Amino acid sequence: MKVNRQQVLLGVLILMAVLRVGDFVLSSMIQGPLQELRGDNSELQETIEKQEKLLAEARTAGQQIEAWQQRSLPFDTETARSLYRNWLLDIVRQARLRSATVDSGTPANRYGLYRAMPFNVQARGTLREITSALFQFESAGLLHRIVNLRITPVAQSGQFDLALGVEGLMLPQTQRTSLPKGKSQLLASTQERDYEVIARDNLFGIGINHQDPMSLTILSGITYRNAQPTAWITEQITDSVHQVSAGDEFQTDALHGQILHVDEKSITFKSGEFLYTMQIGHSFAEARPLEPEAAVARETLSSEG
Repeated sequence: MKVNRQQVLLGVLILMAVLRVGDFVLSSMIQGPLQELRGDNSELQETIEKQEKLLAEARTAGQQIEAWQQRSLPFDTETARSLYRNWLLDIVRQARLRSATVDSGTPANRYGLYRAMPFNVQARGTLREITSALFQFESAGLLHRIVNLRITPVAQSGQFDLALGVEGLMLPQTQRTSLPKGKSQLLASTQERDYEVIARDNLFGIGINHQDPMSLTILSGITYRNAQPTAWITEQITDSVHQVSAGDEFQTDALHGQILHVDEKSITFKSGEFLYTMQIGHSFAEARPLEPEAAVARETLSSEG
């Protein structure tokens, strides 16, 4: 059979049409949905990765919250206030700071997630004693922080007035009757001696007199005036003498306070939140702190007198 030119051209046209139709079918019915499927799969993979990231962050946050709760103050306000205030007073006592007071304020809600209770500490001491107190504070594994700090030289006596503002944090569902005992990992060194350089350096450049006013302020005598005993407190550095009776307040470079009781050989006085007793001839450095029960008895005796 002889194929003419017209039949050849018709066959070519039919073949081209078939190819065109096939290409359309391939692109629109197969490749198109396949690309869409690949695009959907990519978006799905991105969604999965985002969800996995959020889940990992949630787990990390959960672990962090659990760690914070282990360091948190009790969520009960009065329990937290009592425990933390006593802890601050213990730090002051161990550092041998004087004329110390600790006040607390009303806790504030933060972001509806936790409470922050403010405390203010005021005391007097040497730079070494203040450094010791701050070291103990920062070494504790408690959820707290220093908000403000002011250190003011007391003339050239080598004494400094400390004003410290701190916050203790209270997380929900934290129920305990004592403070955590852990240690902080934030300090560069866990040895207090490594911070003694702070006390050795004259940071304030005031020509400090390194005589200890606590050792050189003594109960020099007790006399009677109108049958009432009067204590004589002598500051040997300045030769100043203070004559005070029960109920009187006194102010010295070493410390300030109030006389609660005077007898023939000794006095009992209150400085800040602590009570002490001291014998004639002894200095403030030798004053003996009273136990809480004895302190209450002495204060009661003074108020009744």
